[in-house]
Amino acid sequence: MGAGTSTKDGGVDIDVVAPKRVVSYARASGDAATKCERVLEDLRAGALDDATELDVSNCGLTELPDAVGRLTRLEFLNAGGNALRTLPESIENCRKLKRAFFLGNAFERVPEVLGRLPELFMVSFKACAVREVSEDALAPSLGWLILSDNQIERLPASLGRCAPMRKLMLAGNKLRALPESMRELKNLELLRLADNRFETFPSWILESPRLSWFAAAANPATDTIGDKAKTRANSADVVTVDWSELGVAEDAEPLGKGASGAVYAGRWNGETVAVKVYNNAAKTSDGRPEDEMTASVLAATIKSEGTIKTIARFQRGDSRGLVMQYLDHASWKDLGKPPSFDTVARDTYDDDVRFTAKEIMAVARDVGSALRELHAMGVVHGDVYAHNILHVKESPGIEPRAKLGDFGAAWFYERDSSNARTIELNEARAFGAVLEEVCARHDGVDGVHPIAALAALAAGLLGERGGRLLFDDIVQRIAAIQLD
Repeated sequence: MGAGTSTKDGGVDIDVVAPKRVVSYARASGDAATKCERVLEDLRAGALDDATELDVSNCGLTELPDAVGRLTRLEFLNAGGNALRTLPESIENCRKLKRAFFLGNAFERVPEVLGRLPELFMVSFKACAVREVSEDALAPSLGWLILSDNQIERLPASLGRCAPMRKLMLAGNKLRALPESMRELKNLELLRLADNRFETFPSWILESPRLSWFAAAANPATDTIGDKAKTRANSADVVTVDWSELGVAEDAEPLGKGASGAVYAGRWNGETVAVKVYNNAAKTSDGRPEDEMTASVLAATIKSEGTIKTIARFQRGDSRGLVMQYLDHASWKDLGKPPSFDTVARDTYDDDVRFTAKEIMAVARDVGSALRELHAMGVVHGDVYAHNILHVKESPGIEPRAKLGDFGAAWFYERDSSNARTIELNEARAFGAVLEEVCARHDGVDGVHPIAALAALAAGLLGERGGRLLFDDIVQRIAAIQLD
């Protein structure tokens, strides 16, 4: 009896749903040529016909054969890191496909066959060679589209038909305008437009009802104010040190790596520090290293302790970097985890995660006060998420604290511009999402009424734009909430 077949029991039709079958060649032994041959053989022999998830990333593929159309149960396809230029028309038969990743291939246009898949929700063509996205290439079911780091100059009007769209990542292209049809994307929450050619951003996109995470650095529209911010950062009281003073061994393993660079443990002035060395590349996933560095330095000048502080900067040959507070991961933990396919634009948490009332209020006070001061300087963080916040839990003799980090999506705006209020209200919505998530995980031991008041504030920030508060008022409202 085959997958998804039906049988009869006493004349009653019973659907038989086969278990999911996950197949990955990515970690298989052998070189790319060997893996490529095996993938093609298995597809043509029908060995993968019942697969629900298929990973053929980095397998040296230059084509997918027509036989891929037999994978009618397929829900997830990862074909990243190959040399694909086209997709077979037969993939239209993969009617259950929901996620398709083609990162780092050789596509010059998004294949139109994908636009005919009725359940396709998430697609990535990041870092290909895409120049064209035709009117028929986008499935109306799309909710998460990644087209970053390509050569796209124009988006199709059909994008506006993608009503479920919540995350749209377009950084690193050649866009100068957005199609007017995007006004219809009422569910859009995250939009990445950094490193394009926009001379202005239409007010209607900034006023999208749910827009919360917006990145816009490295565009003509933001370059002038970005240069002013850089001048302010250069005159800030943050010293420049020599690399040799930082005690980072030549063979040191990084504490972590990201799109913009790597972080190492170092020693300076007798203390352990975090040393971030930026890539020499002119851009990151959401902007440029110089914008991230500028925002990080400006964040060091605020009075709030709600950001990870930059304490020095350095130059090492062609590389630049920052010296930051070292926060020991034995004490400082990530507040949340990045979004999943299911949550899309909202962070995830382990099932057993709970926060005390004091811990929740620390997040609200520390991060809220930091965002108030940042926006007073015209700095947009752009990525206010729990997974970008480190916190210390409450324990005997230890007061909980929280610090916002990762300025990789930061950009700058004029405080007296016509869109200033809109920009700040958008980031207030992102902060509201963090508050809602931590309040929902209150342990309920004490502080029930204050946390309920904070949850009500979060609900207002997530609601209609006219009912949201700016950060000055948000901080005042938080200060008025007293624990029992």
